[in-house]
Amino acid sequence: MGIRQYSENMDDAKAASPGKQFNIAVVGGGLSGLSLAIGLTQRGISTQVYEGASSWTDAGAGLVFAKNSMDAMRKISPDIYEAFAKRSSGQGWESKKTTYMDYRNGLTDGELVTSVICANTGQESVHRTLFAKDLVSLLPEGSFHMGKRLIDLTTRDSGRYTLTFADGESADADAVVGGDGIKSKCRQILLGENSSEATPKYAGEFAYRGMVPMERAVAVLGEEFARNSMVNMGPDCLTTTYPVEKGTLLNLVACRSLEKWEEDEWVVPSSQEAAKSDFAGCGPVMQKVVSMMDKPLKWALFDHPECSTFYKGKFALIGDAAHASTPHQGAGCGQAFEDALVMCNLLADETIQKPEDIQEAFAAYDAIRRPRTLKVVNTSRENGEICMMRGESTGEDLGKIKATLDERFYWIWHEDLDQQVETAKATLHKRLQGSEHNLLA
Repeated sequence: MGIRQYSENMDDAKAASPGKQFNIAVVGGGLSGLSLAIGLTQRGISTQVYEGASSWTDAGAGLVFAKNSMDAMRKISPDIYEAFAKRSSGQGWESKKTTYMDYRNGLTDGELVTSVICANTGQESVHRTLFAKDLVSLLPEGSFHMGKRLIDLTTRDSGRYTLTFADGESADADAVVGGDGIKSKCRQILLGENSSEATPKYAGEFAYRGMVPMERAVAVLGEEFARNSMVNMGPDCLTTTYPVEKGTLLNLVACRSLEKWEEDEWVVPSSQEAAKSDFAGCGPVMQKVVSMMDKPLKWALFDHPECSTFYKGKFALIGDAAHASTPHQGAGCGQAFEDALVMCNLLADETIQKPEDIQEAFAAYDAIRRPRTLKVVNTSRENGEICMMRGESTGEDLGKIKATLDERFYWIWHEDLDQQVETAKATLHKRLQGSEHNLLA
């Protein structure tokens, strides 16, 4: 499909929403881009999604969600939440339905340190790729394109953008939203490839990841450990396990501290022998978790701990492209849904009618979302240090670790999302009423 057909698709969608005189290109078909596209489309805004991968992959596998994430899904579109609910897995035991995670002493046979409670929802989890495929089915036919890896973005005299892809194709749009993940090309373009903020930062640790059938996990770990969500903690090491796909699979993550990552690639093949050696001194349960990884891949963990802006003109970032996080609070993907909620409501606001209005919506989005999301990124790093028993104020003191874990998630989960949207809209209206209209704000 070439530029002419892309443009026709956009023009057809624009004609279906005559109140909005613009269209949006979303770069990246992950959960942030897909949820935004669904929210925009269902609010009558012409949207096309361009995913760089040519085929689906199971990389990353499991994701966990708590109250704020599920609330954001519902508010973007009930269809998103319905797709999530059909696939999600909570704790296996009824007695743990409000438990987010059990945190255990990984140096023992799993002595409980604390059960972190998320009232009303507990924790839910999904298989990332399968959920993404479900979301694609909610988009209009012809609005999702795979194999479209962005290599350049240029601004035309008209103010529209031209997106150029690696396959030689191109497309035009009035505004562009980059949701193309932690290695985001959009972030490099927006911030400048030579900017210190343009590339991810190594977080000082790596992880082995995998999934195993639940029957095998129960045989190795026992019923309680396999069917419920667990973090086992030790000095410079931790494992996180939780059920996915209605409890038919157990997602496995095993992290270790490592000062420098000296491989050229972020993900490198490893072996069960190497993984067992890395976790040899980490306690019996962690060793059992690692023993189930038959052909493990070794993943370096990176994040985006700082960013001076999430937008310039009519070009903005969402999800991991804006604020990629380590996995230690299980909050990164939830922030992507919050991003999509705020952005689609701003763009759907009655004051945003013409392409030139969009920059003000993006400015309001940046003002509301950037402080919260970057706090999530940095506190996630901090929580990793706590759970690897090297926290600055907690060390290996299990009492201090428990006290910290019991209170540190509340501000993430119990955010008033309606208020966040209203604050964003108030910020937008104030900007529109003012005299400031600077494209690069």
